[in-house]
Amino acid sequence: MRNPLEDFVGFHLVRTANMGLRVVNEAYGDLGVRHPDAAVMMVIDANPGITQSSIGRMLKIQRSNMVPIIGRLTERGWIEREQGKGKMIGISLSPAGIEAMDLLRAASQAGEDAIAAKIGPEGYAALHELLRRIG
Repeated sequence: MRNPLEDFVGFHLVRTANMGLRVVNEAYGDLGVRHPDAAVMMVIDANPGITQSSIGRMLKIQRSNMVPIIGRLTERGWIEREQGKGKMIGISLSPAGIEAMDLLRAASQAGEDAIAAKIGPEGYAALHELLRRIG
């Protein structure tokens, strides 16, 4: 039997993304984190005081999807809002959020390592460069 999707790059991108996410989600363990939440946490960790709209632009997440993510992270006590310049509200990690970052980073790295293990370091670097051109 022939898979008609086998010749489509998009088919393989989705399969690869799903494999990486499966590894990441397993690494989250009982933390109950969603991948977009972890991505937002990583951006906040790297950019303390960043605004919600800046996070959305960086990760290409629509405003309507950012609201529940920020809500979940606030409810967990992982982020704090702080008055910025003018009407701007900056977002930073709380002490509990800083504590969670070790696990979130390790889970994300596990997903990357699983992909790299399939194609080797040179293949991983080449794939990374090609995907950056597309995205």
